[in-house]
Amino acid sequence: MAFLTFQALALAPLLFVLYQVLQSSLRSYRVKRNGCAEPPHYPHKDPILGLDLFSKYMNAFKAENFLGFNKQMYDTYGRTFKANIMGKTTVRSIDPEVSKAIFATYASRFGLEPLRYGVATHLWGNGIIVVDGERWKHARALMRPSFEVVHLANFDRLRKHVDVFMDLLPMDGSTVDLMPLFLRLILDTSSEFIFGEAMGALENPELGDKITEAFAYGLKGTAIRSMLKMFKFLHRDEKWWAACKTMTDYADEHVEMSLQRLRERDSGRSQIKGGERLRLVDEMAKDTQDKLTLRSHIINTFSPAHDGASITLTNAMFHLARNPHVWAKLRHETLPTAHEPLTYDLLNSYRYLSHVLKETQRVTPSVTLNQRQCLETTILPFGGGPDGKQPLYIEKGDNVEINYRAMMRDETYWGQDVNEFVPERWDHMRPGWEYTPFGGGPRACPGQRLVFTESAYVLVTLLRKFSKVENRDPVFEWKEEMRMTFQSKNGCIVGLIV
Repeated sequence: MAFLTFQALALAPLLFVLYQVLQSSLRSYRVKRNGCAEPPHYPHKDPILGLDLFSKYMNAFKAENFLGFNKQMYDTYGRTFKANIMGKTTVRSIDPEVSKAIFATYASRFGLEPLRYGVATHLWGNGIIVVDGERWKHARALMRPSFEVVHLANFDRLRKHVDVFMDLLPMDGSTVDLMPLFLRLILDTSSEFIFGEAMGALENPELGDKITEAFAYGLKGTAIRSMLKMFKFLHRDEKWWAACKTMTDYADEHVEMSLQRLRERDSGRSQIKGGERLRLVDEMAKDTQDKLTLRSHIINTFSPAHDGASITLTNAMFHLARNPHVWAKLRHETLPTAHEPLTYDLLNSYRYLSHVLKETQRVTPSVTLNQRQCLETTILPFGGGPDGKQPLYIEKGDNVEINYRAMMRDETYWGQDVNEFVPERWDHMRPGWEYTPFGGGPRACPGQRLVFTESAYVLVTLLRKFSKVENRDPVFEWKEEMRMTFQSKNGCIVGLIV
């Protein structure tokens, strides 16, 4: 019996390899039968699990060159190529037409839940960032009204927090790192946006840092688990579990408070007072009183509301400190209306400011790639062959990865100055799917207008106060810090000159 068991164990790897070879042959037959052409393949040394490529990704991650390594891959193997990543066939592309097909035209055939469920649920639960189908539609419908212009245009919430933020800035031109201040500012605005009351992170840095650090570490661990895919069980970081618990405990506390308010109103012991601010969590509680569901909705709303604006502001000031002529041009645009109160319409009238924010998102987007798993075998009319002009066969179970950052650094569309910060390019460029820093299609980020509005408000407030912004960071280049999103590793170290 022991001998037979040994034989079976010895044969298992061989049988697995034979199975993979057979599957590859059958796939090649199906590709040709459907008139498709395979894109270029990454030349694996390990074609079974793709551990050779995975190790390169992990080395790039540790060397803080994940973004550069990804761009190099597309420069080497083409705008669409195929690779085996941790045992999964993965189509990787920076072709805007492929992106449009995956996220819009054939969106119902490509899902996110198979990739994120079990990987990200410890942090995000079963919220809009994780689930597909009817659960996603319901969560989206619940969240969408909160991002309507009528709410975004009410600057009372934003103004008081920006005033506190401005009071914390040195007025003598001394050096300051703006990134932690931006993080705490947006933590206050987003917590009031969701809960109806601010955390007070600007005035209580220890409390703010506890949440921002937990959120950042939670995202970083989730990114690692996402790369490990089926081997996510190898990720055994106790600090990550603690970070996720910090976030869920924070959400649970506010869920309980919301349900208590709902019970008091139902019993007649409490009523909404005139002028009382609506709380997003309370609006969600009208739809469901399930605590885990409410927790998921809260954290899934917190992610775009907090991360998008704080990273955008940090990156915008990072670039402005290195491009003083852009700061001067922004002052020229905004100072003629400096006597006017900031309104939604006024912010939208600043054309060059819009260009600066768009260019910030192009050069340093917070979300750099997006993935889907094919739920139904699909033939795209393009993406196949060495030039990407032939039909592309994507089989059920295949993964697809669209790299936004590499796409927005593609010289074939953006030109030879693609790596430079040039807001003026937006005077004449009208990109479609070449520019998708917030994704595209039905699952595009619902918070993108919130990010623009908050970022524009803060930048104009700074422009009205300071004549110059100087770079004080000895490292001139932007360095990455990878989480699920990407932020500046070195922060935003500047001097603000009145």
